[in-house]
Amino acid sequence: MIAKHNEQLILSGAESMMMTHRLRAMHDAILVGINTVLCDDPRLNVRLLPASEVHTCHPQPIVLDSRLQMPTTARLITSGNLPWVFTGDHHPVDKRKELESLGVQVIVVPTGDDGRLCLDAVVDVLCARGIRRLMVEGGASVIRAFLRSRIPEHLIVTTAPVTVGEGGVSVDDAPSGFSVVSTKRQTFGNDVVVASKLKYD
Repeated sequence: MIAKHNEQLILSGAESMMMTHRLRAMHDAILVGINTVLCDDPRLNVRLLPASEVHTCHPQPIVLDSRLQMPTTARLITSGNLPWVFTGDHHPVDKRKELESLGVQVIVVPTGDDGRLCLDAVVDVLCARGIRRLMVEGGASVIRAFLRSRIPEHLIVTTAPVTVGEGGVSVDDAPSGFSVVSTKRQTFGNDVVVASKLKYD
């Protein structure tokens, strides 16, 4: 189990959270799915590092939101570091106009037969906009989709000594078709972080 369904659950300790923010500072953009926004209301910025380690600009927040459920009160909007929101062709036009009136950039990309956004199209847009280092933070379904699309070059997993129980999200349906080329393991407080380079079959 990796988290609870539709509920915020803080598993990582302070040391590994700082590591996460250090990783954020190394990337051009941070991507999450709309469920992460609805459950966690994240800011996706860099807060837990000394000023000397933080770039002048925070990473660009990216949200995958095929039905435009993005709340106008989300901290991603009210905090000033406005997100780029990717959506599909059949989004509510009024909601798009409302988000755009707040300064949010709404970007339409194709969807598959399952209604999910085409991740290759998302990555193409990001590359065209100068994004070279993308960090995909979650949630679980977004991470699985990226792995199935064979896009990530590295996978970083944090394991915390916390029992979630039956309300958690199973990782039994983790995608296959890739192997680990090299792995580095490091302990941060009580958490163990494993960073792996991926090779696709």
